[in-house]
Amino acid sequence: MKSLDDKRAVAVLLTRIIGDMPIDQITRKDAHLFRETALKLPPRLHQLPDQPLEQSIAEAATTISVTTFNNYVKNRTTFFSYAVREGYCSRNPFDGLRVRIRRKVSEEQSTFNAEDLRALFNVTTYAPVHGPKPNQYWLPLLGLYKGARLNELCQLYTDDVVTIDGIACIHIRAIRPDQKFKTASSERLVPVHSKLLALGFLEYVTKMKEAGNERVFPELTCHKKHGYSAAPSKWFTRVREQLGFRDDAAKKDFHSFRHTLADHLKQKGVAESLVGGLLGHQAGGITFGRYGKYFRPDVLAPVMELVTLESFYTVAG
Repeated sequence: MKSLDDKRAVAVLLTRIIGDMPIDQITRKDAHLFRETALKLPPRLHQLPDQPLEQSIAEAATTISVTTFNNYVKNRTTFFSYAVREGYCSRNPFDGLRVRIRRKVSEEQSTFNAEDLRALFNVTTYAPVHGPKPNQYWLPLLGLYKGARLNELCQLYTDDVVTIDGIACIHIRAIRPDQKFKTASSERLVPVHSKLLALGFLEYVTKMKEAGNERVFPELTCHKKHGYSAAPSKWFTRVREQLGFRDDAAKKDFHSFRHTLADHLKQKGVAESLVGGLLGHQAGGITFGRYGKYFRPDVLAPVMELVTLESFYTVAG
C-alpha cells in the first residue's frame, strides 16, 4: 500500500509541476522542468499545508536528497517505459534524467561515533527505564546491540523473545498480519547481548506477558503504511535534530545503528556472512542461500558479544 501511495504521490507532483496533460504530449523539456523544481522542494512535502509549490520552495530550510529525487525519476522512468511499450507515447522523456551521486555507497549513511553515542545515551537526558513509553528506552538500545531495522523491533511480540539451547534470542520474523519484512531473507534468530540482559530486557518482556500484553511495546499502534514504527520514527527524528544529527548533513538516523554495528564488527575482522546473519542479509552463495535458513544462535552469540561500543554504560537500568 505504501509503495502504491508513493508512486501516486510522484505522479501528482509531476502534474503539479508541468500541468495535467496527455501522456504523449509530455516532452523532455517538461522532464527537465520537473527535475529543476523537484530538487528545490523540502522533504516530506505531503506533510506540509496545501499551498503553491513556489511557497513551499521559498520556505524550505532543506531540500530533498539526490537519492530521493533519483527515486522519483526511477518511478517515472518505469511508468513511461511501460507507456512506450504499450504504444501510449513514442519516447520516454525521463530516460537518463537521474542525478549522479559523487560518493561511495558506504558514505551514503553515516555511522554513530563515540561522541554521538555519548550524547544519545547520556543518563541525564535519556528516556527513563520505567517511563510511560518503554519503547523510547529500549528501541535505541536494541538498535545499538542488534542492528535491527526500526519496524522489525517495533512489531515484536513477546513470543518472539525465545530461548534456544540456553541462549536468549529475538526471533525476527513475520508470522502475523501486522508484521512486515523488507526482504524474505530478513528472518533470523539474533542472540540477546549480555548488556541488554544486564539492563533487564528479559525481565521487561516477562512483565509485559504477566500484564496480559501480547506485544513487547503495546503502547505502539499500527499505522497502515508504516507499521508500528510511525510514532517512534517521528520521536527519534526529534531526538536526532535536538542532538544536531541532520538529514542534510550527517545523515544520521535510527538506521545508523545498523551501519554502526556492521562497521564495528567489520573493523574487528568478523566475516561478512556472520554480520549478515545478524542483520538479516541474504547469504551470497547459492548453496547457503538455498539450504541455510539462518545461523544457529550458538554460532552468532560469540559474534554478538564482540560488540563493545563505548559510552553505553551511562544509561541506567
